[in-house]
Amino acid sequence: MGTEQSIQLEAEKSERTAPNHPADAPLKDEKPNIFFRFTDYLNQGLAYLAGLSLICMMLLVVFNSIKRLFSDPISGTVELVSWLGAMTAVFSLGYAQLHKGHVFIDLLIVKFPPALHKLTHSLVNVLSILFFIMAGWQISLYGISLKQSGVVSETMQISFYPLVILCSLGFFSLVLAIVKETIEVWKEEI
Repeated sequence: MGTEQSIQLEAEKSERTAPNHPADAPLKDEKPNIFFRFTDYLNQGLAYLAGLSLICMMLLVVFNSIKRLFSDPISGTVELVSWLGAMTAVFSLGYAQLHKGHVFIDLLIVKFPPALHKLTHSLVNVLSILFFIMAGWQISLYGISLKQSGVVSETMQISFYPLVILCSLGFFSLVLAIVKETIEVWKEEI
């Protein structure tokens, strides 16, 4: 009786730990190439920065709220929270893509044959890559134009173009994550 229960528990455990998606399973006898490792490390690093930005934003808001009870609020809190919020959102894009954290509606696609499913997935990824390359490029150009025109923030009177240019890095890391995903889709066997 005890042996049957342990066999059943081991079977249930292996079912729970088995990958839910073929892309989650390790590839057969292949070590990740340099591009995959670079993409993973870059997006992991940006995710840490996004988390740090979120913590700083939270601490700033809480400290400002407490300070308001006793004196004037911190000058420029709205600007700082806005910048930290933008960094949090943009730096987490690639990490969320790598870990399938974005919404993916596959109501119709799951009924396609595997080859058409791959083709559709790849087409959507190519369109996403083109869109996010343009978005990152335009944000970079906007940051450069802010530098050239000498624009400063209203309250704190500091240049914020470096933050704008850094935000474009988040879009480019998302592009790398989508390229990695597309390669992994085509490595799967039909």
